[in-house]
Amino acid sequence: MIQRVALFTASLAAALSIGIGLALAGVGPAPSAAIDPAGTTATTGPTAAPTVQVDTVYLAAQAKPKEITVRKTVSAPHGDDEGEGEDD
Repeated sequence: MIQRVALFTASLAAALSIGIGLALAGVGPAPSAAIDPAGTTATTGPTAAPTVQVDTVYLAAQAKPKEITVRKTVSAPHGDDEGEGEDD
């Protein structure tokens, strides 16, 4: 029986500490001043559209890539040619 009382007390303490922690963090029911007793939410007046500030972003023109020309050269055959390009 004493274990049940201890378990109940420990779980009650854990639930209270979690509840207090969440309340201090701001997670919980809305404050009672924001709710009308008739069940409708209180409004502060007509809602205005939020203003949007647009920043203009300028980008630099993309640089043209350098043109690279690759030229492959073939050296002239030296010495004994095995007949490449010749008719036998």
